[in-house]
Amino acid sequence: MQDEIILPGIAKVKVRRGMNIRFLSVRMAPGRGVWVNVPYGVSGRKVEEFVFSQQEWIKTNLAKIKTYEKDTGVGLGMDSEVKTKFHVLKVLACDEPHPRYKIEGTEIRLYIPRDTDYAKIAPYVESFLVEVYRMESKRYLPGRVKELAERFGFRYRDLSFRNNISNWGSCSAEDNISLNVKLMKLPDEIIDYVILHELCHTVEKNHSADFWALMKKVCPDCMKLRGRLREYNTRV
Repeated sequence: MQDEIILPGIAKVKVRRGMNIRFLSVRMAPGRGVWVNVPYGVSGRKVEEFVFSQQEWIKTNLAKIKTYEKDTGVGLGMDSEVKTKFHVLKVLACDEPHPRYKIEGTEIRLYIPRDTDYAKIAPYVESFLVEVYRMESKRYLPGRVKELAERFGFRYRDLSFRNNISNWGSCSAEDNISLNVKLMKLPDEIIDYVILHELCHTVEKNHSADFWALMKKVCPDCMKLRGRLREYNTRV
């Protein structure tokens, strides 16, 4: 029996058989693709017919999985391509024994040895991508924060950059602002929203009515942008 079934234009569906599998079922997961669970004794023809009968479900849900993978970094592997603010990171296989990278204009090519264990590829790519975000943050955010602060009359002390999954930014009681390096994967208007959000905290330290009144004054579309921000994940 074949190891995979190809749905043209949709996906390659891996075939998995097992003693404990009782029913035909299609499953998928971030970073793992799509597979069909097959009980022993079911013919290849019946499996293929079943998979093709599920192709609309596979197409719909696989699109959601790919969006999740792109947003979180789960599933990053060979031939992945990630767009950041200033670059496109391409992950490519190479025949050399050690990883290397090359920057040409706006393109960064990360070369990973072809025989690298699959489980090790995503963590390595994620770590490299964070450093790209960090580099871009230092290039872009200091000037943008200063520009918005001067435009609206805010004053802050220090500005730092972190890689975390708890928030997009924070402002301390001493008016020190910290921004998440993964802002570099967001659209410009949402980056500005996060910056203005933290600048407003130099005046209003909590999310009171006064805080949101100030936000609406400096960012009239803040509630709409707040909703859009929730569509993104603070993971890589």
